[in-house]
Amino acid sequence: MMDGRTLYPEGHHPVRTDFLPDGANDARPFPRSSANVRYYYIDFGLSRLFEEGESPLVLGRTGRDKEIPELSNEVPYDAYRADVFALGNLYYKEFISKYHGLDLIQPLVDMMKWKNPAQRPSADAAFHIFESIYGRTDEALLRWRLRSRTESAPERVVYDTVAVAREGIYQLRKLIS
Repeated sequence: MMDGRTLYPEGHHPVRTDFLPDGANDARPFPRSSANVRYYYIDFGLSRLFEEGESPLVLGRTGRDKEIPELSNEVPYDAYRADVFALGNLYYKEFISKYHGLDLIQPLVDMMKWKNPAQRPSADAAFHIFESIYGRTDEALLRWRLRSRTESAPERVVYDTVAVAREGIYQLRKLIS
């Protein structure tokens, strides 16, 4: 889930998202690279609230991701470490396997998908690793488009040309302001 409020400082219509809440005037969202967008990983159907100090050990094989190795109806497992695996698997399936240029996060995703939950980073540790990667990465690379692994050479030329133009406009605006 994405909290896009920073993209639309004046809000947007709930159905006609290209318009302001009044439904008549154009909304002018900021680009994602210029706004502090927050993303949330949610699975309301399987959520469990743990009180402070309560053990995160759970039982159950139900869940969206059936590949989490420790899922069990008999042996308790750490729900948080299972979430880390699920996120790593999601990042792999929805991003790394579909797009070029995400090599920087491949080692982190691999760690998040380790079979042994005790060896996986905690969510907090994974976040700090990600922040470290992000901090070392050139801003232009962070703004660059994701290139589909299935796009043809002519598509790549067109999309890369558009991306270069967008980056040029971004740099020009930055220089002027």
